[in-house]
Amino acid sequence: MAKSANRNPTSFDVARLAGVSRSAVSRAFTPGGTISPETREKVTKAASELGYRVNSLARGLQQRHSGIVGLVASRLDTPLRSRQVRLLSEALIREGFKPMLITAERPDDVSTLIESLLGYRIAGMILTSDSPTRALIEDCKRLGLPVVLVNRAGVTNWGDRVVADNETGGQLAAKVLIDSGAMHLGCLVPKRKTYSVSGRSDAFLEAAAQLGILPEVFYAEDQSYDDARAGINAADRAILNRVDGLFCATDLMALGALDALRLDLGMAVPDQIQVLGFDDIEQASWASYNLSTIRQDIVSQAEIVVRLLIERIADGTLVNRVERQPLTPVLRGTTRHDG
Repeated sequence: MAKSANRNPTSFDVARLAGVSRSAVSRAFTPGGTISPETREKVTKAASELGYRVNSLARGLQQRHSGIVGLVASRLDTPLRSRQVRLLSEALIREGFKPMLITAERPDDVSTLIESLLGYRIAGMILTSDSPTRALIEDCKRLGLPVVLVNRAGVTNWGDRVVADNETGGQLAAKVLIDSGAMHLGCLVPKRKTYSVSGRSDAFLEAAAQLGILPEVFYAEDQSYDDARAGINAADRAILNRVDGLFCATDLMALGALDALRLDLGMAVPDQIQVLGFDDIEQASWASYNLSTIRQDIVSQAEIVVRLLIERIADGTLVNRVERQPLTPVLRGTTRHDG
């Protein structure tokens, strides 16, 4: 059946061609709708053949929401965040949602841009930006708008959260370096504090202190490669020479630190100083870096975030949830270990 030249195809046309009911077509294009994979495939194949498109905004006038999910992010120039946003977008699309990306680096930017989102009758919001304000989250609560925060502090009692366990991450980092033979630890941290990066760094320092080790702290202006490289180059060389195990708060910072240590300062890694990152970004496994790190699984993270959002849309009375992700050491060439 070809698309009519006189009118746009309707859900009735899709149902007829797919050999299913109109309600099955509706469920196929409804986020979280209950439908078998076989039926969904029939519907999407028929819709593609006919050129059928769901009018999300028109549907939003009939239903509670349009199926659009606001995806609020910052630091898209970093490998972890860009991959995180891609995985979240793909997971939303698989469930029939339409992600709308909002990029903002400052809390004021976030609040202004989200106000514009509300005119689209959005289904919910996923916040990965550094600093969602209390007022913003309270506005979402007042509107009954589902919110999932990713690696962010719970600034109010509204919104589900998916977080990498900072305390466990810091303890793991200390254990990896000490088990690898390091006795004089260091920690490279950004001066600008954030919930996840500062949290894991503080936990590392505390875990080391509990073992009787007081690590040296080195500072970078922010979390970028360039800032990390500059921070290591600016460090007191005598102090840096005493450190035999360096924990960097993110992999991107660790890459900058590695290039500073190896290329700028001529230090041998891991023989003279071991280096450990956090996140397991793609570049960590590149042969030129071969970085040991603490891995957070952002593939499963995206699935968990979207599941929580769907459950919250279905039942706004649920108690707020916090899902803590497991963390796994990935040992490569920048630490000494067996095997």
